[in-house]
Amino acid sequence: MLVPSDLTLRPYTPADRGTLAAVVAAPGVVEQYDKFSGPDGIEHMLGDPFTPLDGVRLAFVGGEPAGFAYAIVLPGPPARWAVLRGAVLPRFRRRGIGRALHDAITTHLLATGPVHELVISAWQPDTGAEGFTAALGYTGERWMWLMERPRGPVPEPVWPAGVTVRVLDGSDAMLQDWTDAYNDSFAEHYRYVAAPIEHTRELVKQPGFRADGVLLACRDGKPVGFCRDELHETRGEVGTLGTVRAARGIGLGRQLLRWGVGWLQRESSQPVTLLVDGENGSALALYRSEGFGVTRTRRTWAGRPAVV
Repeated sequence: MLVPSDLTLRPYTPADRGTLAAVVAAPGVVEQYDKFSGPDGIEHMLGDPFTPLDGVRLAFVGGEPAGFAYAIVLPGPPARWAVLRGAVLPRFRRRGIGRALHDAITTHLLATGPVHELVISAWQPDTGAEGFTAALGYTGERWMWLMERPRGPVPEPVWPAGVTVRVLDGSDAMLQDWTDAYNDSFAEHYRYVAAPIEHTRELVKQPGFRADGVLLACRDGKPVGFCRDELHETRGEVGTLGTVRAARGIGLGRQLLRWGVGWLQRESSQPVTLLVDGENGSALALYRSEGFGVTRTRRTWAGRPAVV
């Protein structure tokens, strides 16, 4: 495949914000990045504590913006791994620009230390993603499901005996409780990465974060579960919901979900959604029993990085 002779790749700078926002919002790209299409979308997209800004790349053809790529770099074991994200505008596709961006990001990552694995994902249908990832040596790994619940009445939460709840107050002690509950809840999940308290502190400073959209459940003075809601330009989302292993089987997850749905319906007129691992049978059963149905699927591919 002949790469355009006038293709330029360069690092992202804050002055490029408007350019990147325009690419993300463009038809053919926004369908993959709808969560980041609002006025604070770029800050939200690049504000992830695991996203190094010096690794973000923009592509230009003849000086015209053509695409972008970046990596979310996560700790091991056994070594760092990364989620690669990016897109090329439709009119510039099939010209080697996506591969060039991929190779530039991979080269940058390997220059900063060992990388055990790379992951790429895309909302389906995406006719080009399967061939693109296969050509780069990636293999299909997982399906994620976006689920939506029709707007309408939702039962009020009835908390299990001994459980008390409170909305996030921003105190360091409560941020620590939330972090601890998250780490225990997701320790056995697919591609779990432990969250340090420093990342939680950064999260609450991001544009659009709503402290009143986070509920923490406690029992005997210890955190046992939580729900975090998120408001995006195109939908409301039960972003993360978890119960610690010692508090499962008492119905806490269902009550946290009901609280989350109720909050979203009060705070937004957008669809009520959540994203779930397609192999998490217990979560799928809970969500379906509460009226959620699958509306979109997301394919994930994984591969070992090559020296490029």
